[in-house]
Amino acid sequence: MRISGRSIVLGFVSVALAAFSFATPAAADASQAATVTANGTVVAADGSKIGQVTFHKRGDGTKPPAELGNPSKWGAMVINIDNSPATAQGCIGASGGNWCYGYELTTDGKYCYSNYYHGTKMHHSSVKIGALKGSAYAAAGKTSYANRTGGGAYTCETFYSLDE
Repeated sequence: MRISGRSIVLGFVSVALAAFSFATPAAADASQAATVTANGTVVAADGSKIGQVTFHKRGDGTKPPAELGNPSKWGAMVINIDNSPATAQGCIGASGGNWCYGYELTTDGKYCYSNYYHGTKMHHSSVKIGALKGSAYAAAGKTSYANRTGGGAYTCETFYSLDE
């Protein structure tokens, strides 16, 4: 069997496309996209507030979501379902790491994701959409990737936590 250089290059390109196509969801039509401001407010294209990113730590009076257990620090992002755009996503520095979260409407439904990186601490990310839940843990220096796809009408909830 003879393999040409072009076949090898095509193979590498295919692998790269497959590996990176799910790493960061593509932005939908900008007219329906939402953005996250520096203070964590999720804003629709028309300027209306549709959600909020919140940060907490143990003892601040806020109970963490059951999906997270009893973390020392955590964050949450929930998009209000009315006036929900086709996509809402962002990345923000959180608890000494980097948290990317959001959702995108796809042909299969609403793809909801939460990815968290921390360089020095064990951590975890979770998502909830309808009755579906997803969770992922990662060691220091690695990224946790949690995602689920549910019905387009469901609210996407995303979380991260530090497991100190």
